[in-house]
Amino acid sequence: MVEETRPDLVIADIEMPVVDGIEMARLLKSKQCAAEFIFLTAHQKFTYVHSALKLEAVDYLLKPFRYEDLESCIRKVKLRLHKVDEETSKTVLLTDEEIQAENLYIKKAIVYVREHYQEEITVTGVAEYLKLSEAYFCRLFKKETGYTFGQYLTNHRIHVAAGLLTNFPMKVSEAAEQVGFTDSNYFSILFKKIMEMSPSEY
Repeated sequence: MVEETRPDLVIADIEMPVVDGIEMARLLKSKQCAAEFIFLTAHQKFTYVHSALKLEAVDYLLKPFRYEDLESCIRKVKLRLHKVDEETSKTVLLTDEEIQAENLYIKKAIVYVREHYQEEITVTGVAEYLKLSEAYFCRLFKKETGYTFGQYLTNHRIHVAAGLLTNFPMKVSEAAEQVGFTDSNYFSILFKKIMEMSPSEY
């Protein structure tokens, strides 16, 4: 139904027969589905939260949830789709549509970041993974995305951390570690620069 109607938003339970919500979203995204996802579940498991955030879901609601919570999630979708708030839109990650670069190397690099952002990632390592020279890869990435590779990696990590702080009770240092930062002070500096407030304020 999603493939046929191509909706802006899909609200799905995580625990479903045959294919769970997380796997369904992965399958749809692999087919270039641009829909936003809100996941529902009765179980507050970190693995669910982590999987949902890796898929860049709008939110994750525990059942039973209040109508107001769902309404708040839908407002987030409207902001993403229409970019009403200009300042907010400056910090939003590259959307799936924006990263549909014709160059396969860039697609692979972005997928690599989204799958390995918790690990130590260097531009040298990614260039080697793609079998490209570092200088050529850096020029190509900037040309195709408008970001340097380092900017994109940092932006992605900070936004995933923001999702963790929003959806799961944890310390700032724990959120920093979850997204690949070993220095929580440096993480906080970058977070404030990108999100325009400190992690604790956020």
